[in-house]
This record gives sequence, structure tokens and C-alpha cells, in this order.
Amino acid sequence: LITFLSICSAQQYVDLARIEYNHGLPQSFNDTTGTGNFSELKLDLLAPIVVNDYFAIVTGALLERTDVSLFPGKEASLYGNMLKLGANIKHNEKWSGTYLILPKFSSDLKKIRQRDIQIGALAFIKYRVILNFNYRFGIYVNSDLYAPMFVPFAGIYLLKNNWEIKAALPINAEINRQLGAHLKIGARFDGINKSYNLNDCTNQYFEKMNNELGILARLMFGNFHFQFFGGHSLGRSFRTYAYGDRFDLAISAIKNNN
Repeated sequence: LITFLSICSAQQYVDLARIEYNHGLPQSFNDTTGTGNFSELKLDLLAPIVVNDYFAIVTGALLERTDVSLFPGKEASLYGNMLKLGANIKHNEKWSGTYLILPKFSSDLKKIRQRDIQIGALAFIKYRVILNFNYRFGIYVNSDLYAPMFVPFAGIYLLKNNWEIKAALPINAEINRQLGAHLKIGARFDGINKSYNLNDCTNQYFEKMNNELGILARLMFGNFHFQFFGGHSLGRSFRTYAYGDRFDLAISAIKNNN
């Protein structure tokens, strides 16, 4: 992961641009012989427009490409191209929030159809206790192909004595320690659940579920940060389903039919 052009404030930072590449070791299929490959490339851009000390317009984009084996001999390139539009509001000295609308194309992009389009939204609230310590909570929603997805989350941010904790569980969490001016080491968790329409197949979609846990090293040189992450995937699942084979509701990893 390469991060560049970061805004820093009281040792906290906002990434304006990130490039991330992930590669997984070949894994066997559940229902047939052979192994499948997985790799992912992401470009995450953020362009805030500061209006005053209490209000900023947030714009940006997330461009993703996932190369994965659907089954032996069948490779697919899947894309998740998302726009970010919303606002960051400082309500008072204690409360602030980020509110985003997140439309995206999520498919193999062999065609452009209505089922390729998903609409998401995010409300991310912070309550500042003291400088460099806040509680954070909110909700992420998205019109995934497997179900309407709702992910409530909660966590903290703490920076003290070169230790930093960032958590918004069950989405992600990180703990790190700064060693000198240019190095941080730590551990990170990311929970991923996404769906993609497969125009190249007959009436099918693809679901990606992955929980990544590992260690990281971040090298920092001014506005340029270089992060190296390695670890283990917990319960990784890549599956295809018939379009229309879906649940009534998904709350985080819990899916339900009434």
C-alpha cells in the first residue's frame, strides 16, 4: 500500500490518495479439483473542499479491480468503481460527522446494466473526549446483490505515547506504534463483503467475503507513506449465485430470510 498527499493534524492524518495491491496465495476449490488465484488493485482518492472551520464538502472516488478464479479454467476481472459525495460537519466542540452517498458500478463491466449499479451511504460520527481520543460509531448501508446490507459499527481513536489505535468494528481496526520519525509497526484487521454482477455469465453474480488479519510496517517520508501488510485470511469465500438468489436482509455478516 502506498499513501501519498496526506493532511496531518495533531499527528492524525487524512489520506488524499492511496494505491493498494493485494495478492492471495492460490487456494483449492471447495467442490472441484485445482486451485484458484486472487489479486486486487485499488486506487482511493479523496478531495475535500473546506468551506469554513465547521463544514467541508467531501468528494472522491474508489477504483478497484479484482482478478479471481471463478472455477478451474475461468478467470474473471471484476470492478468496483465508486463515487464519494457528501460533507464533513463539525457540529460543536465535541461532535462531528462525515455523511456520504456512495454510488458505484460493481460488475465485470462486460456490459453496463441496471444490476451493475449499487447505491450505498455512510454516516460516520465522532465524539471527542479529549485531544487525540474520541469515540466513533455509525452505519454503512448498500444495495448489494445478495441482500440490502446494513453494517452498524463502533470503535475508538486513541493516540498516546507513540501508540495509535483506530477501530470501527466490525469493518476494520488497527493498532500501531511509532518507532522513530519514519517507521510504524502494528497489526490490522479488515472485514470485506462485496458483490459483483457477472455479465459474462448467464444471470449470475459473484460474492466476495474476506476477513484479513495481519501485521504491518509503515514507512513515512513527509507526505509519502509506504505500507507493507502481510497476514492470514479468515473465512475467505468467493462464490457465484443465480441472480435473484438473495436474502431479505443482511446485517453485517448475518443474513436473514423472513
